[in-house]
Amino acid sequence: MAFFRVFFAVLGLLGAAACGRQEIPDQVGNDGLVVGNDANVAGNDGLVVGNDGMLTFTCEIADAADTRLSIDGAGKTRWEPGDQILLHGDYTNSSCSATVTLTADNISDDGKKATFTCPSFTVSSHSGTKGYLSTIYAGYPASAVKKNEHCYYYTNFTSTNYPLMAAFNVGNSLKFYNLCGVISFCVSGDFDKYEFVGNNGETVGYTYYRSYLVQKGDESYRLEYNYATDGGTSGPLTSISAPVAADGSKVNYIGIPAGANFSGGFTIRFLKGSSVVNVVSTTKSVNLSRNKLLPLGDITARLSDPGDDPGQGEEVGKLCKEECLGQKPMVIAYLTEYTSKTSLDPTYVTHINYAHGRFVNPTTGDGGLYIEEGSGLMTKVLALKTQKPTLKVLLMIGGWGSKADGFSMMARDADKRTLFCTECKRLIDTYGFDGIDIDWEYPGGGPSTNGKSSSDAANFNLVLKELRQTIGDTKIISFASSSSAGYVSWAGAMEYLDYVNVMTYDMGDPPKHNSPLYKSSTFNQRSCEESINLHKNKGIPLDRMNLGVPFYGHGTDPYADDVKYNEMASILNNNYYASGKVDVTGKNIYRWDDVAKVPYLVDTSGNILLCYDDAESVEWKGKFVREKGLLGAMFWEYRHDDSAGTLRRTLYNAVYNPE
Repeated sequence: MAFFRVFFAVLGLLGAAACGRQEIPDQVGNDGLVVGNDANVAGNDGLVVGNDGMLTFTCEIADAADTRLSIDGAGKTRWEPGDQILLHGDYTNSSCSATVTLTADNISDDGKKATFTCPSFTVSSHSGTKGYLSTIYAGYPASAVKKNEHCYYYTNFTSTNYPLMAAFNVGNSLKFYNLCGVISFCVSGDFDKYEFVGNNGETVGYTYYRSYLVQKGDESYRLEYNYATDGGTSGPLTSISAPVAADGSKVNYIGIPAGANFSGGFTIRFLKGSSVVNVVSTTKSVNLSRNKLLPLGDITARLSDPGDDPGQGEEVGKLCKEECLGQKPMVIAYLTEYTSKTSLDPTYVTHINYAHGRFVNPTTGDGGLYIEEGSGLMTKVLALKTQKPTLKVLLMIGGWGSKADGFSMMARDADKRTLFCTECKRLIDTYGFDGIDIDWEYPGGGPSTNGKSSSDAANFNLVLKELRQTIGDTKIISFASSSSAGYVSWAGAMEYLDYVNVMTYDMGDPPKHNSPLYKSSTFNQRSCEESINLHKNKGIPLDRMNLGVPFYGHGTDPYADDVKYNEMASILNNNYYASGKVDVTGKNIYRWDDVAKVPYLVDTSGNILLCYDDAESVEWKGKFVREKGLLGAMFWEYRHDDSAGTLRRTLYNAVYNPE
């Protein structure tokens, strides 16, 4: 835990220590950087490089009011042996960076000064073009800095549950600036890990985080810090966890990047293995800003039983019985009311999610639920269970855009939640559904125009808890999740959700792919693999996730935004689209991205016009499901397949009958 201690060391503007070096005057470059003894000037930028190839630096916390943590007295800490710092120029690879581990010889007796030497490396070439004075940047702790990256004058982090600091050089000093707010506590108990969540689903961390910290030409500094999209591969975290020191004396620290306003308070859960043992929670509003420390002290006396904190991740086993879940691996078809009754064939599916269930009054979330029955289609779909006794049919409620209206207003009101849950049970009992699939896109976000709220994530867990209590443990509850893994307080939700259908599609429009299996070498965007890993990082087991497979693509002129797979044969073979109304000759040239494992169409100039999935890409996705150990796959939607069922047969065989 030494990396926590450096965060709270308040250092003055310090000079370089000799550290055993001979008392020979150092050389100073035009940028003020002191480099070695007997130094020679190297390069046109005025940097001085010593004959010994070593640079000498002193670390200090910048002397500015907004960079000091509000901690004084006996609690003030110090640099410690073992603390690691990563310095870099334009890159964080081996030729443009150095990682320094402090030793007792580097640190002053009072622990408030750390001076070290390191081999010289290629410094930033971009700083001067921007008018910045600094040419070297640093991140702390080194273990959290993203390696081997082209980062210019940024410092990028791959984890944020640390007291992160970033720095720039002023001569031979490294000026460190804090990036996080911090909560500290001590605790005693028989547990080995903590998990921290905001009660309203606030963002508490990231898997990719960028600091933009420079010294400008007028010697002022610029500090920005933000979630960096990295092409959309990483999303915000609504829960963070780490090993906990539980001896009652050692201090634990929780780092919140840039701080957060916990309007409904926060909860800390303590786990032994995968089971929650104790909980500490507050419902008071807490505003934790960057550079501020919230010391909770010894919280042992405040520990409560997990049952006192429903819907927050501490209850285990409130799920559907294993024998009622249906066939595994799963191949789930989303089937809407627009599907032809003559095309129904359950051969290559294990589950069907019938859509759509709707709110009678989406404006208020009241009035009960109804089903779009599709002129008798729903009855025929449910009758397929007689034809295939292992088949499970769930009712999907919600959808994209306004189809999700009603959820937020319902979830925040206890009476409406009760009505929603009893209506779900009524529809299950009346028609014989095997469970409910909730398609709320999304709690606290999405395009819904009706009543979304920052409390949606917390309220969603209350809905799930009551729904499980209402329909029991012989019926399935599933949820369609965004590819970002955002919007949901997952620890609480997974107490009641049997599995999650990850919508690993709609991740890009031309020229980007709709659903790349792996991160493309051509397009910088989120992939299916990365989306699954994001969900895994939120604590969702792989064997409770289904990979989403689109039976459609996204296009641009002359194609529509959405192009069904059953339209592709005419496009590729006959040069016609839209039932023969549009000639696409020269705009239907097939290409295959062998990294992303998906096809796309270009015109004669190479412009990308349509990105979609075909039998080959679907087979790759099925193999991924099997090799990754996922619960299965789901696809949207049944009627987009061709009349031969090419895609659903390919997907099923890839999951069940690999060659």
